[in-house]
Amino acid sequence: MDGATRGNLRLNPSVLIGRESLLGSVVDAVRSERLVVLTGVGGVGKTRLATGVAEAVADEFPEGVWIVELEHVVDGSAVPDALATILGIAPQGERSLTATVADVIAARRLLLVLDNCEHVIEAAAGLVRAVLERPGPVKILATSRASLGLAGEREIRVPPLALGGGASSPAVILFAQRAREVRPNFALEEGLATAPAVVEICRVLDGLPLGIELAAARMAGMGAIDV
Repeated sequence: MDGATRGNLRLNPSVLIGRESLLGSVVDAVRSERLVVLTGVGGVGKTRLATGVAEAVADEFPEGVWIVELEHVVDGSAVPDALATILGIAPQGERSLTATVADVIAARRLLLVLDNCEHVIEAAAGLVRAVLERPGPVKILATSRASLGLAGEREIRVPPLALGGGASSPAVILFAQRAREVRPNFALEEGLATAPAVVEICRVLDGLPLGIELAAARMAGMGAIDV
Protein backbone atom coordinates (compact mmCIF):
# COMPACT_ATOMS: atom_id res chain seq x y z
CA MET A 1 0.00 0.00 0.00
CA ASP A 2 1.47 3.34 -1.00
CA GLY A 3 0.87 5.99 1.66
CA ALA A 4 1.36 8.72 -0.94
CA THR A 5 -1.76 7.54 -2.74
CA ARG A 6 -3.89 8.93 0.11
CA GLY A 7 -6.70 6.49 -0.41
CA ASN A 8 -9.54 6.06 -2.85
CA LEU A 9 -12.10 8.54 -1.48
CA ARG A 10 -13.99 10.31 -4.24
CA LEU A 11 -15.57 13.62 -3.27
CA ASN A 12 -19.35 13.67 -3.60
CA PRO A 13 -20.53 16.91 -5.26
CA SER A 14 -24.02 16.67 -3.75
CA VAL A 15 -24.85 18.50 -0.53
CA LEU A 16 -25.58 16.38 2.54
CA ILE A 17 -29.04 17.53 3.60
CA GLY A 18 -30.62 17.25 7.02
CA ARG A 19 -27.61 15.56 8.60
CA GLU A 20 -25.63 18.52 9.93
CA SER A 21 -25.90 17.63 13.63
CA LEU A 22 -25.47 13.90 13.03
CA LEU A 23 -22.46 14.53 10.80
CA GLY A 24 -20.77 16.46 13.58
CA SER A 25 -21.51 13.70 16.10
CA VAL A 26 -20.05 11.01 13.86
CA VAL A 27 -16.97 13.09 13.09
CA ASP A 28 -16.38 13.51 16.83
CA ALA A 29 -16.84 9.77 17.35
CA VAL A 30 -14.35 8.89 14.60
CA ARG A 31 -11.81 11.18 16.18
CA SER A 32 -12.20 9.61 19.62
CA GLU A 33 -12.88 5.92 18.88
CA ARG A 34 -11.15 3.23 16.83
CA LEU A 35 -14.40 1.72 15.55
CA VAL A 36 -17.62 3.54 14.68
CA VAL A 37 -20.56 1.71 13.09
CA LEU A 38 -23.44 3.52 11.40
CA THR A 39 -26.58 1.39 11.57
CA GLY A 40 -30.07 1.80 10.15
CA VAL A 41 -32.55 0.42 7.67
CA GLY A 42 -31.74 0.10 3.98
CA GLY A 43 -31.97 3.35 2.06
CA VAL A 44 -31.62 5.58 5.13
CA GLY A 45 -28.40 7.16 3.88
CA LYS A 46 -25.67 5.39 5.86
CA THR A 47 -23.28 5.30 2.92
CA ARG A 48 -23.75 8.96 2.06
CA LEU A 49 -23.26 9.97 5.69
CA ALA A 50 -20.12 7.84 5.92
CA THR A 51 -18.61 9.49 2.85
CA GLY A 52 -19.52 12.90 4.25
CA VAL A 53 -17.70 12.04 7.47
CA ALA A 54 -14.73 10.72 5.49
CA GLU A 55 -14.54 13.96 3.53
CA ALA A 56 -14.63 15.99 6.75
CA VAL A 57 -11.71 14.14 8.37
CA ALA A 58 -9.66 13.12 5.32
CA ASP A 59 -6.86 15.60 6.03
CA GLU A 60 -6.35 14.01 9.45
CA PHE A 61 -5.22 10.70 7.93
CA PRO A 62 -1.80 10.98 6.26
CA GLU A 63 -2.13 7.55 4.65
CA GLY A 64 -5.57 8.25 3.29
CA VAL A 65 -9.20 7.24 3.48
CA TRP A 66 -9.85 3.82 1.99
CA ILE A 67 -13.40 2.79 1.13
CA VAL A 68 -14.15 -0.91 0.71
CA GLU A 69 -17.59 -1.49 -0.77
CA LEU A 70 -18.82 -4.89 0.37
CA GLU A 71 -22.18 -4.74 -1.39
CA HIS A 72 -21.07 -7.09 -4.16
CA VAL A 73 -19.02 -9.43 -1.97
CA VAL A 74 -21.36 -12.41 -1.84
CA ASP A 75 -19.25 -14.76 0.29
CA GLY A 76 -17.89 -13.82 3.69
CA SER A 77 -14.65 -15.68 2.97
CA ALA A 78 -13.92 -13.07 0.29
CA VAL A 79 -13.95 -10.11 2.70
CA PRO A 80 -10.19 -10.23 3.42
CA ASP A 81 -9.55 -10.49 -0.32
CA ALA A 82 -11.67 -7.39 -0.93
CA LEU A 83 -9.63 -5.38 1.56
CA ALA A 84 -6.32 -6.74 0.29
CA THR A 85 -7.22 -5.82 -3.29
CA ILE A 86 -8.26 -2.25 -2.44
CA LEU A 87 -5.25 -1.65 -0.18
CA GLY A 88 -2.70 -3.43 -2.36
CA ILE A 89 -1.74 -5.99 0.28
CA ALA A 90 -0.07 -9.17 -0.96
CA PRO A 91 -0.44 -12.58 0.74
CA GLN A 92 2.54 -13.70 2.82
CA GLY A 93 3.38 -17.39 2.56
CA GLU A 94 1.22 -19.73 4.58
CA ARG A 95 -0.06 -16.96 6.84
CA SER A 96 -3.79 -16.28 6.72
CA LEU A 97 -4.78 -13.29 4.63
CA THR A 98 -6.85 -11.96 7.53
CA ALA A 99 -3.76 -11.83 9.77
CA THR A 100 -1.68 -10.22 7.04
CA VAL A 101 -4.30 -7.59 6.28
CA ALA A 102 -4.81 -6.88 9.98
CA ASP A 103 -1.08 -6.42 10.58
CA VAL A 104 -0.73 -3.96 7.71
CA ILE A 105 -3.90 -1.97 8.37
CA ALA A 106 -3.45 -1.64 12.13
CA ALA A 107 -0.08 0.04 11.73
CA ARG A 108 -1.29 2.65 9.25
CA ARG A 109 -2.55 6.15 9.95
CA LEU A 110 -5.59 5.71 7.76
CA LEU A 111 -9.37 5.63 7.93
CA LEU A 112 -10.91 2.41 6.65
CA VAL A 113 -14.55 2.66 5.59
CA LEU A 114 -16.31 -0.71 5.33
CA ASP A 115 -19.58 -0.08 3.52
CA ASN A 116 -22.60 -2.42 3.55
CA CYS A 117 -21.41 -5.06 6.01
CA GLU A 118 -24.80 -6.59 6.84
CA HIS A 119 -24.79 -9.58 4.47
CA VAL A 120 -21.24 -10.59 5.41
CA ILE A 121 -21.42 -9.32 8.97
CA GLU A 122 -19.70 -12.24 10.68
CA ALA A 123 -16.73 -12.11 8.32
CA ALA A 124 -16.53 -8.32 8.50
CA ALA A 125 -16.71 -8.41 12.29
CA GLY A 126 -14.01 -11.08 12.41
CA LEU A 127 -11.63 -9.06 10.29
CA VAL A 128 -12.31 -5.84 12.21
CA ARG A 129 -11.74 -7.70 15.47
CA ALA A 130 -8.37 -8.91 14.17
CA VAL A 131 -7.39 -5.34 13.29
CA LEU A 132 -8.46 -3.90 16.64
CA GLU A 133 -6.62 -6.62 18.57
CA ARG A 134 -3.43 -5.05 17.26
CA PRO A 135 -2.24 -1.69 18.61
CA GLY A 136 -2.05 1.07 16.06
CA PRO A 137 -3.50 4.35 14.82
CA VAL A 138 -5.98 2.98 12.26
CA LYS A 139 -9.61 4.06 12.53
CA ILE A 140 -12.56 2.09 11.11
CA LEU A 141 -15.94 3.46 10.08
CA ALA A 142 -18.46 0.82 9.04
CA THR A 143 -22.02 0.89 7.73
CA SER A 144 -24.43 -1.96 8.39
CA ARG A 145 -28.08 -2.62 9.03
CA ALA A 146 -27.02 -4.15 12.35
CA SER A 147 -24.22 -3.68 14.84
CA LEU A 148 -21.01 -5.67 14.39
CA GLY A 149 -21.31 -6.67 18.03
CA LEU A 150 -17.67 -5.96 18.91
CA ALA A 151 -16.23 -4.75 22.20
CA GLY A 152 -15.37 -1.07 22.03
CA GLU A 153 -17.69 -0.47 19.08
CA ARG A 154 -19.42 2.90 18.97
CA GLU A 155 -22.77 2.35 17.28
CA ILE A 156 -24.61 5.39 15.90
CA ARG A 157 -28.12 4.89 14.58
CA VAL A 158 -28.99 6.79 11.38
CA PRO A 159 -32.68 7.81 11.38
CA PRO A 160 -34.82 8.74 8.37
CA LEU A 161 -34.92 12.40 7.39
CA ALA A 162 -37.27 14.53 9.47
CA LEU A 163 -40.70 15.23 7.98
CA GLY A 164 -41.88 17.85 10.46
CA GLY A 165 -42.19 21.33 9.01
CA GLY A 166 -43.88 20.39 5.77
CA ALA A 167 -42.22 22.02 2.79
CA SER A 168 -39.32 23.22 4.95
CA SER A 169 -38.49 19.76 6.31
CA PRO A 170 -35.16 18.12 5.40
CA ALA A 171 -36.97 15.34 3.52
CA VAL A 172 -38.80 17.80 1.25
CA ILE A 173 -35.72 19.98 0.80
CA LEU A 174 -33.82 16.90 -0.40
CA PHE A 175 -36.59 16.06 -2.86
CA ALA A 176 -36.65 19.63 -4.23
CA GLN A 177 -32.89 19.80 -4.65
CA ARG A 178 -32.66 16.46 -6.46
CA ALA A 179 -35.68 17.37 -8.61
CA ARG A 180 -33.93 20.55 -9.75
CA GLU A 181 -30.97 18.48 -10.90
CA VAL A 182 -33.18 16.85 -13.55
CA ARG A 183 -35.67 19.68 -13.98
CA PRO A 184 -34.02 23.07 -13.29
CA ASN A 185 -37.30 25.01 -13.29
CA PHE A 186 -38.82 22.85 -10.56
CA ALA A 187 -40.36 25.10 -7.90
CA LEU A 188 -41.61 24.24 -4.45
CA GLU A 189 -43.72 26.90 -2.75
CA GLU A 190 -46.23 26.66 0.06
CA GLY A 191 -49.76 27.14 -1.18
CA LEU A 192 -49.13 25.57 -4.56
CA ALA A 193 -50.27 22.05 -5.43
CA THR A 194 -46.67 20.91 -5.75
CA ALA A 195 -45.75 21.45 -2.08
CA PRO A 196 -48.47 19.26 -0.50
CA ALA A 197 -47.82 16.57 -3.12
CA VAL A 198 -44.10 16.44 -2.35
CA VAL A 199 -44.76 16.40 1.40
CA GLU A 200 -47.05 13.41 0.89
CA ILE A 201 -44.47 11.63 -1.31
CA CYS A 202 -41.84 12.02 1.41
CA ARG A 203 -44.29 10.82 4.06
CA VAL A 204 -45.18 7.71 2.05
CA LEU A 205 -41.46 7.02 1.60
CA ASP A 206 -40.96 7.28 5.38
CA GLY A 207 -38.31 9.98 4.96
CA LEU A 208 -35.82 7.52 3.47
CA PRO A 209 -33.29 9.44 1.34
CA LEU A 210 -32.83 6.71 -1.28
CA GLY A 211 -36.55 6.51 -2.02
CA ILE A 212 -36.84 10.29 -2.04
CA GLU A 213 -33.97 10.66 -4.50
CA LEU A 214 -35.39 7.99 -6.81
CA ALA A 215 -38.81 9.68 -6.75
CA ALA A 216 -37.26 13.10 -7.41
CA ALA A 217 -35.38 11.71 -10.42
CA ARG A 218 -38.73 10.98 -12.04
CA MET A 219 -39.52 14.70 -12.07
CA ALA A 220 -37.68 15.01 -15.37
CA GLY A 221 -40.82 13.91 -17.17
CA MET A 222 -43.73 14.47 -14.80
CA GLY A 223 -45.13 16.59 -12.00
CA ALA A 224 -45.05 15.81 -8.28
CA ILE A 225 -48.70 14.79 -8.35
CA ASP A 226 -47.85 12.11 -10.94
CA VAL A 227 -44.93 10.53 -9.05
